[in-house]
Parts: sequence; C-alpha cells; structure tokens
Amino acid sequence: MERKKKIMMICDDNPDMLLLSGLVLESRYNLIMVDSGEECIDKYIKETTRGNKISLILLDYELGGMSGDSVARKIKECYKTKIILNSAYNVDDVLIRDIENGNYISRYLQKPFDTDRLTDLVAEMVKN
Repeated sequence: MERKKKIMMICDDNPDMLLLSGLVLESRYNLIMVDSGEECIDKYIKETTRGNKISLILLDYELGGMSGDSVARKIKECYKTKIILNSAYNVDDVLIRDIENGNYISRYLQKPFDTDRLTDLVAEMVKN
C-alpha cells in the first residue's frame, strides 16, 4: 500500500525561489505554493478547515506586504504546524531567537541554501 504524501506549504514572493523549492520538494510532498503572507494564511486556514493537515511551512521572511514572522505568529496563534523561516537578508540574531523561543518557528534557514540541506531539514522536521 502506498503511503500518502504529507502536505507542505511553500510561501515565497520570489517566483524563482518558489519554483526552485517546489522542484526540489515536489517528488516527496504534496505542495501548496503561495507568494504572499496573506495568501499563506488564507490557504492555510482553508486547507486545515477541509481537514488537510499541513505538516510544514517553508516561509520566506521578506514578503511584500507582510513579514514572515508576522505570518508565523498568526498561524501559530491557532495551529501547531512546524515552520522553517528563511531569508536572503541578514536577519537579526535576537529576532530569530525571539521567534524561536516564542515557538513561532521551528528553524531558521539562511538563503542561499543548498538543496540537499533543504531536503534533509524538511525531512527531519516532517518526521518529528
């Protein structure tokens, strides 16, 4: 019997990063890909309301209208999904510790990241 793929959401406003992350992860997970913080929250709520469990969110920090940590905080108010926050910018270490300590994110990943590192980290987060 084939195992059902886990659902993962990728949120990034950079179309190239969204495509790359999708290509790297699509063989292992059912992906929901969004390009804004607002869409991430909306789709997350719709999917979970339908009974679909999203196992992990790969979330960009610098989104157009809303920061990734704001999205993480909003989702974590109601749900327990693991979130990997990533950014190409140097994010303040104090901010990263604050959002990790507040349990808003599970991990932080600096861009550019190696695709093997991404797949290993995602697999580790999803199995736990």
